[in-house]
Amino acid sequence: MKTIVYQSYHGDETPAWLETCMQTVKNWAELKGFDYQRKDNFFDYVPDWYQEKSQGKINIIADLARLEIAKEFLEEGYDQTIWMDADIVVFDPDKLTIETTEDYLLCREFWLDTEYDKNFGEGPIFCLKKVTNSMVFFKKRNDFLDFYIYACKSIMKNHTGNLSRLAVSTKFLSKLSEIIELPLFLNMGLFSPILMHGLVEDETSILQLYAEALESPVYAANLCLSFRNQCHKGIMVTDQLFEEVIDKLIRTKGETINRYLSPALVV
Repeated sequence: MKTIVYQSYHGDETPAWLETCMQTVKNWAELKGFDYQRKDNFFDYVPDWYQEKSQGKINIIADLARLEIAKEFLEEGYDQTIWMDADIVVFDPDKLTIETTEDYLLCREFWLDTEYDKNFGEGPIFCLKKVTNSMVFFKKRNDFLDFYIYACKSIMKNHTGNLSRLAVSTKFLSKLSEIIELPLFLNMGLFSPILMHGLVEDETSILQLYAEALESPVYAANLCLSFRNQCHKGIMVTDQLFEEVIDKLIRTKGETINRYLSPALVV
C-alpha cells in the first residue's frame, strides 16, 4: 500500500522541541516505509471566504487544509494518507502502527484537567473523553473525507459570533461520535498542561488517573502547542516543560505512562 505521512506548521518561529517532534514523525514514517512530506502552503488549500470566517484562528484553516491535501494525495495515486499534528511526538516508533480494516480513522484522546476554572491543586482533576483530528487516516474511496470537508465548510458558512478554535475539529467530531460510531485510533495520548506537569514531576496520582482512562497503550502524544507560553490552571507551559516531557517520553518509550495501565490492556 502506497502511504504518505504529512505535516505542516505555520508560525513566526519554530521552537527546537517542535522540530524534534516533527523529526520523530518523519523517522517513524521512514521506519514504516511510508513517504513523508512537510506542507507549508496551507492557505493555498482553503477558500478566501473560509479564511475570512476563521477569525484569524490558524487551527480552523489547518482543519480543512489537511483534508483537502489528503484528497489531493489520494487523487495523485496514494492508497493511504496519514496526517499528524506538528506537536505530536512519536516515542515508541516500533510499536506505533496504523493497521486497520476501516477506510478512515480519527483519533481518541483524553483531556485531563481540573473542574471549572480552578487552578491545579485547588480541586479534583478528571479525564474527559474526546474525538480529535490530531491524527487522521484515509484510504482510497472512503466515505468520510468528502463529508468532513463539506461539514467544515458548512459549519463555517453558517457560524456567527465568537468562534472556538475547535469548532470544526474536537467540538464537532466529539458531538458526531455521540450520534454515530466513528472508527478511532487509540494509541495516541493527549497531554494537557497538568498531565505534562505530572509526568515531569512523577506525580503518581495524575499519571494513574490518566492511565485508568486509556483504552490502549500510547506510543505517541499530542503535546498541545496552543498552550505554549501561556499559564493554564496555574501551570506555566514553557519550552522547557515541553522539552522535559519529550525527553522523558522518548527515554522511557512511554513507560512512565503505560506502566499504570490496567493489565488487561497490556499486550
